[in-house]
Amino acid sequence: MVTLYLVVRTLLPLLAFALVAWLMSRLITSRVTRLPPVPLDLPAHSSSPRRKDRRLYARALRRRPSLRIATRPASASRRWHLLGVMVALAALMATVMALPDGARFQVMVESMRGYPVTMAEVRIPVTAQAVVLPRWQPALAPLARPVVMRYPIGRFGGDHEARALLPVQIRHVDDRLQVAIPAAVDAGALQAELAALAGLPAQAVLVQEAEVAPWMDTGWKPLSDP
Repeated sequence: MVTLYLVVRTLLPLLAFALVAWLMSRLITSRVTRLPPVPLDLPAHSSSPRRKDRRLYARALRRRPSLRIATRPASASRRWHLLGVMVALAALMATVMALPDGARFQVMVESMRGYPVTMAEVRIPVTAQAVVLPRWQPALAPLARPVVMRYPIGRFGGDHEARALLPVQIRHVDDRLQVAIPAAVDAGALQAELAALAGLPAQAVLVQEAEVAPWMDTGWKPLSDP
């Protein structure tokens, strides 16, 4: 996971810079093609040191006097290119600042990929779920799993230790209240405690092992602090 985070932290800002620079280049090119051509006044005599070139140039002017006035395609000014570079650099800096630290990155990846949990489920009416859940919160909130990632910062920046929490997730599915606990717990003790807090028999609370991906499975949301 550390290697994946370091690769993403290095390549994502560069990818954002390259993408924005390419888009700005396309935008500048499209704007330049709309500009009118730039007129050029051709000199009366060729400035080439070769006599043959001067003779050919004079002959061409005698045959086509209109060559005295020519045009060239318009080009973008330096200001446009400088603006494009500044926008690309701003995108790079914004991407660097928006990237989460290593621990939060691990939480995001696990939330998408899935992780093993202890699932507690109880079947009660929807109106009763609003009463039971606040009773469970003080017991469930400490069961969030701490995530720690240690990784180097630059060549001479030393190591950085990032910390985050993988929260307890809850889900309401009709008359079922589901709680996904990422930390290791004693299933029997958890079942007895939740049943006692809800005022239900122990058999009413089903505790089993499962795997949850909160960002991919619908209905899951983090447990709020009590």
